[in-house]
Amino acid sequence: MTFGTFAGLSAAFPMMIKAIYGKFENAPDPLAYAFYGPLIGSAARVLFGFVSDKTGGAILSTITGIGLIIGGVLMIQLNLLTPTSLDSFPLFVWIMLMMFFFAGIGNASTFRQFPIIFQSNPIHASGVLGWTAAVAAYGPFIFNMLIGIVIGATGNANAFFWGLIIFVLIATVINWNYYQRKGCECPC
Repeated sequence: MTFGTFAGLSAAFPMMIKAIYGKFENAPDPLAYAFYGPLIGSAARVLFGFVSDKTGGAILSTITGIGLIIGGVLMIQLNLLTPTSLDSFPLFVWIMLMMFFFAGIGNASTFRQFPIIFQSNPIHASGVLGWTAAVAAYGPFIFNMLIGIVIGATGNANAFFWGLIIFVLIATVINWNYYQRKGCECPC
């Protein structure tokens, strides 16, 4: 939910700008915007590392999930993925940057959660962090592939964002159930 979404959106952001907004006259240059998302997500990761150390990672992971879900719903409901002009482009960029921000918060929170979840065996915690990073490395490939397929088939990325919303919702419920709710299995 966090690492893969961050890496996947980082890779897909300029491609989406080109595919969705590139058909308009005076279309924006995707490369002019490509670094903003990773910058904001990385800064959020650093800033919220301290917050997750104080509050625990589970609550921030839940906040991350809610933020990503809201971002995905706004993308679809505000027709930012099926624009009729460049007028909606600034809002598209702001909501994407919001999603990067929340993914960055989630990156910080999971770094806090893993050592707590696997405190009985710290070697497992480091292995899980490594495994998570390895799986997240597929985020750019998976996001670009799926977004490309969806845009090619439908002309927009709505179906991809519906899938992302469902995935993030499931991940957020799992996080809340096992790590955040009162009386949960492993509060962190």
